[in-house]
Amino acid sequence: MKSNNPNVAEMMNGFERICKAKGLRVTHQRTEIFRALLKHTDHPTTEGVFQQVRKHLKTISLDTVYRTIATFEEHGLIRRVHQIDNATRFDVNISNHHHLVCSRCNKIEDFYWPDFDRMKLPKSTSHWSGIEVKHVVVNGLCSTCKKKT
Repeated sequence: MKSNNPNVAEMMNGFERICKAKGLRVTHQRTEIFRALLKHTDHPTTEGVFQQVRKHLKTISLDTVYRTIATFEEHGLIRRVHQIDNATRFDVNISNHHHLVCSRCNKIEDFYWPDFDRMKLPKSTSHWSGIEVKHVVVNGLCSTCKKKT
């Protein structure tokens, strides 16, 4: 899948700066894995990233991709997308956002909802502390699937 993001080069430069700041070596494998994550706007699975990277790096292993993605997540370079089609997916968009998920084809799109983000949690959650993420997943039909009905 081609990237819809014209800022791939800029984001790759940011990736290298963040890696260096966090003491992570910028290896060819890490660079290719991050580039594959950037080029896929569909929140790819580890296996999907592996298939993409393997086109360029024939000797890369699935284990290397798993470990690299775990390192990226640990250092805040990517986020895990929860509860979508029973697959673990990853997102290089680490800004505060939410997801639209097509109930038919599982397409995933980011959307922003600043009003929701500013809302306080209900009192019934007051026994929890250190809330890190408020994330909404909205299920429905994407425009392509809607046209097919």
